[in-house]
Amino acid sequence: MSELVIGVSNIISPLCYSLLRLEPYDQCLHGCTYCYARWYRPSAQSIKPLARNLRIFRKFARYVRRKGLRAIPARLSTLVDPFQPVEEVFKVSLRFLEIAQRFEYPIIVCCKGTLLRRDPWKSIVEKLVDRKLLVLQVSISTLDEDLSKVLEPNAPSPRERLALLKEFGERGCPAILRLSPFLGTRSLYPNLETFADILKEYRVSQVIVEALRIERERVDEFSKLLGFEPSDFEGYSLRTIDGLKPVVRISLSKRFALYRALREALSSRGIAFATCKEGLFNLHTAPNCCGMHYLDEDLVGYRPTLYEIYRYVSERGALKLDEVPKLFESLGDEYLWGSKLRSYPRRVSKPLRGHEKRLLRVLKNRELLSFVSPCLGLEDSIIVLRMLNDPAKMSSYRARTEGSVLRGS
Repeated sequence: MSELVIGVSNIISPLCYSLLRLEPYDQCLHGCTYCYARWYRPSAQSIKPLARNLRIFRKFARYVRRKGLRAIPARLSTLVDPFQPVEEVFKVSLRFLEIAQRFEYPIIVCCKGTLLRRDPWKSIVEKLVDRKLLVLQVSISTLDEDLSKVLEPNAPSPRERLALLKEFGERGCPAILRLSPFLGTRSLYPNLETFADILKEYRVSQVIVEALRIERERVDEFSKLLGFEPSDFEGYSLRTIDGLKPVVRISLSKRFALYRALREALSSRGIAFATCKEGLFNLHTAPNCCGMHYLDEDLVGYRPTLYEIYRYVSERGALKLDEVPKLFESLGDEYLWGSKLRSYPRRVSKPLRGHEKRLLRVLKNRELLSFVSPCLGLEDSIIVLRMLNDPAKMSSYRARTEGSVLRGS
């Protein structure tokens, strides 16, 4: 596994733009009861700084800058909070930010910790924001303080995290709120309209939702805590894998209506909306789910995802499966696909090619494609839209198309 690139999977590979990761620590002290990191890393009594990752990132960022390549935004970080209390001692995340500033490398910060409100972290973030090199994502699961203390016992309060967003939002920083994990109506506390008003007050520019994922054996525990029924959960993967505990998430039928209502409430207040790793593109009002559109467009490199396919099929009606590579190659200089990856170091290009292969494999599997992105379907080797106004009664349609469906063919 590459230290810089997230591993290949049926969910990540076809859906995610920000595949580069900067992991500062091997553990996290927030103690979140739903923490995903415990699935990948054994628990430990102490936290170890991953200083080696600094050297790897510095070398890569220098290479991209000297070669004049487009930079694939890196996420700080994916499995732990980069600004948990130990950052005051080790300052690994600060060093990542300094490298990003030195080599003008775009970065997506995702955190619960509020250390960014203090120097030296604050000043360097402001400099990166001024150069359009940083997007700030702050994560909460609910504004219900009592529930938050149960779910995230050692993390700053939700209001403290919103205050961090507001402070940087007032300075012009793209301020993105991650409702992660999304807990159904408990994430919209005290009610939908009031919740949306609060986000507007705190200068939130975009909301990203990502449904709660837990081990199947914990369904009863979380159902009781959050007011769900066990039947409100569905498998996160189509099939179980030997040696891994089955993971479930809030079912599509349970979350779709809530997402749609939240999107409308946010849109009326000028706040963009997107889902994370759910493929519900028909609900998106943000140009990019991660917020990469806020970064310097002359520097940023995108990888094509199913969202690019969704946009094409929405406009043209359908897309032949064997013409997907041609579509990706025609998207423009800012998109990195196929031969364009050869200019990048093998440490990055090889795993990214692995993600490309997995994306294409998902596209060829009708069942898997509709599971990963419920608004896309496959009929006779043609990618079509699936109507999702009512997830319980999903239907497919294919526009009348003769010959090639690629523009200019």
